[in-house]
Amino acid sequence: MMMSVISMGLTTITWLVFGFTWSFDEWGAGKGFTYVGFRNLDTVWPGTTMPGLTFAIFQMTFAIIAAAIISGAVVERIRFSAYAIFIVAWVLAVYVPLCHWIWGGGWIAEMGAKDFAGGTVVHISSGTSAFALASLLGERRHKDESFPSNLPFVILGGGILWLGWTGFNGGSAFAANADCGLAIATTYIAAAAAMVMWITVERILDGAPTSVGAMSGAVAGL
Repeated sequence: MMMSVISMGLTTITWLVFGFTWSFDEWGAGKGFTYVGFRNLDTVWPGTTMPGLTFAIFQMTFAIIAAAIISGAVVERIRFSAYAIFIVAWVLAVYVPLCHWIWGGGWIAEMGAKDFAGGTVVHISSGTSAFALASLLGERRHKDESFPSNLPFVILGGGILWLGWTGFNGGSAFAANADCGLAIATTYIAAAAAMVMWITVERILDGAPTSVGAMSGAVAGL
């Protein structure tokens, strides 16, 4: 849990100082520092109706969750201090360049790639990084203790994640419009369908559905 919490602290500061400006400013000699420390964000962000600072903070939440996602793969494999150092380096060396290439108008965006709410910038980057890091570090220290020790936390965490997904997907329309409504509807229906299917399979195979299965299905759908 602390690995997730520390991302809110370290990634926020990293994003404030260099992350946002390197992600969304132009790259090149003498460029890339327009928005250091969230400077020059007192106007409407281009292509939206959002104030620049609001846009920067919204984008910061994606960076925070991307770094936190990796923690699930490395818990019991890495020291907390090493993880803290890693996520700062990872945000600057992996997340920020990919964010710029796609959302900041970089070369992948120029090829026509679309990423509505972070499927590439957030999930592919964090997922592949987590897989690589877990493979490098080896087995967990307590590899046999795979079942959650606190089921209410599983349900609480899954519920909070479902709520947060509303903001990520709906908010990525940058307005309360039809795109926003479609994104939220798709998000909820996918999570609900996956939850129902998961517990149905559990009922058939194991004789009873479980709370872990319900939340695993919901997160898979999200």
